[in-house]
Amino acid sequence: MKGINMKKTIFIVLALILSAGFAYADTVPTDQEQKDLERLSTKLVKMRRDMDKFIKDVTAAYPVEGPNAAAMFGQDVRVDVVQTAGDIIVKADLPGMDKDKIEITLENGKMLKIAGSREVARSETAPGVVRQERMSGRFERALELPAECLSEGIKATYKSGVLEIVIPKKKVLKEEMVKIKVQ
Repeated sequence: MKGINMKKTIFIVLALILSAGFAYADTVPTDQEQKDLERLSTKLVKMRRDMDKFIKDVTAAYPVEGPNAAAMFGQDVRVDVVQTAGDIIVKADLPGMDKDKIEITLENGKMLKIAGSREVARSETAPGVVRQERMSGRFERALELPAECLSEGIKATYKSGVLEIVIPKKKVLKEEMVKIKVQ
């Protein structure tokens, strides 16, 4: 009796799998539909890239004023992060900054924050002739470093508008293999 119930169960499971296969076969896209989907996907990616560029251009042309200005300020700080065998080197463009107004912090060996304040000169003379704009106020840029770093031995230099920070990485101990005997 047990064998008959097992055979019935196996037959029902196989029938369900087979019917699911037939149902799925109707939904598999044809080659033309697959090509159309790939073209649509490519167009959507391009459209998103164009929209991101458009928004970036608009926000750059019309700086944020008011309470949200502090949140946006500092996003224009461009950085390069280079990892060597023993160090992580971060270079940040901070043109026109006074080095005494730059603050650098390292949190938990992974999060580097560069902050400071800039003075602004904004003026407009005769319409369309001369226009000067520079952002001012406080900014902060936070970066997650690619490896855990030491909090000692960090060196920072500021020259010609470029801040360079050299941060020693933590030494990773080699993992040793231990053979464990099963008892």
